[in-house]
Amino acid sequence: MTWENKPVWSEGMFLRPQHFQQFERFSTAQLEARVGPLRSHANGIAELRIDDGLLKTGKLAIVRCTGIFEDGTPFRIPDEAAAPLPLEVSRDLRDTVVHLCVPLARPGTADVALDKSAQAETRFLAHEFEAADAVYGAASRVPLNIGRLQLSLRAESEGLDGYATLPLARVVERRADDTVTLDQGFIPCVISAAASPALTGFLSELEGLLHQRGEAIAGRLGTPGAKGVADITDFLMLMAVNRAEAMVKHLASLPVVHPADFYGMLCVLAAEISTITASGNRPQFMPLYSHREQRVCFDAVMGDLRRSLSAVFEQSAVAIPLEDRAYGIRVGQISDRSLFTGAAFVLAARAAVDTESLRANLPRRAKIGSVEHIRDLVMRQLPGADIFPMPSEPRQIPFRANSVYFSINTRHEQWQTVRTSGAVALHAAGDIPGLELELWAIRGSAS
Repeated sequence: MTWENKPVWSEGMFLRPQHFQQFERFSTAQLEARVGPLRSHANGIAELRIDDGLLKTGKLAIVRCTGIFEDGTPFRIPDEAAAPLPLEVSRDLRDTVVHLCVPLARPGTADVALDKSAQAETRFLAHEFEAADAVYGAASRVPLNIGRLQLSLRAESEGLDGYATLPLARVVERRADDTVTLDQGFIPCVISAAASPALTGFLSELEGLLHQRGEAIAGRLGTPGAKGVADITDFLMLMAVNRAEAMVKHLASLPVVHPADFYGMLCVLAAEISTITASGNRPQFMPLYSHREQRVCFDAVMGDLRRSLSAVFEQSAVAIPLEDRAYGIRVGQISDRSLFTGAAFVLAARAAVDTESLRANLPRRAKIGSVEHIRDLVMRQLPGADIFPMPSEPRQIPFRANSVYFSINTRHEQWQTVRTSGAVALHAAGDIPGLELELWAIRGSAS
């Protein structure tokens, strides 16, 4: 439109203020057209400090604030723009968002008021400024009129038509002692996460959660024999946690992190972890990013990550060490009593014979029962808890070449004595050369 078109300069023309104003509008429009598409949500608050002292007197005031309005207008309070007048918070103002406002530029309307007494709602108010000559040795100073943004604080209930606005704070209430209470969890419309204590808190909290979870998983994988026990799940979880922790540490070191980038990283992490932790292995898709209502987005994704990263991950397979006793008896202590109700028990066997022979003969030769009853089972040739060859090796326990796997009948009466005593005894009759036995409990597979 003609309001932002380039002015035509020609020799002999009579210059008026409108020529320079038109050139300024043209230059601003050209700059916005070039940089506007470079990134989404390129507006918001970069730095914010509210006067805590005035909050105790019933007023909301800004000490320092920098950023960019949604119409592309940058501001720096109190350097280039005067701080807006403090907002008197009335007692009936509850649960209301307060916005930082500047009048919108409109074609054909005045942008500058020369005198404050005019009480015009213009974008700029003229101030006199003595400008020194930038040439070395020139001592002259010239008074200039400069325009400073006229900013204001307005509650959303006052109506925001005609203003470019940025959500700044949420007033909870004005208490009986005149103290204004602000919502500490509110996230302003920020362009940098550093401007919001809530976002910086999320960043440090996430770093702690990831580090704690990574140490726990790495410690479990570092125990002897655990690399096969944890199957692929622990490795995938640790890989996701390690990658995310490195990214979070990087973001925490940056002076400016756009909240949209931070939110995107959180959503990817939540979706990746849901592959392991969610019941259906699919993510709970998060709200779309809303630049002006960031709390809705971040509360949802952080809640999901807290649940996922704070969940107690139990080993799916638990090794029960077998101790050799006299007369070929092996004894294992089952200290975790919950295994008796929530796990299947598997006997892994290897020997210096072919696997088919071991698969066929061990069920007839093995006696399984409690420590108190194993002697009677062996001496009197009484049956112990049955074992049955498994069609394939369980994926939850370490793979060993030439091993044969047997499931133990946990409904057998002899197994009930094991459950009562908390210890299991095994005996294999006859001479099976090189026989090695391992006992495993697999959670979530109880029959």
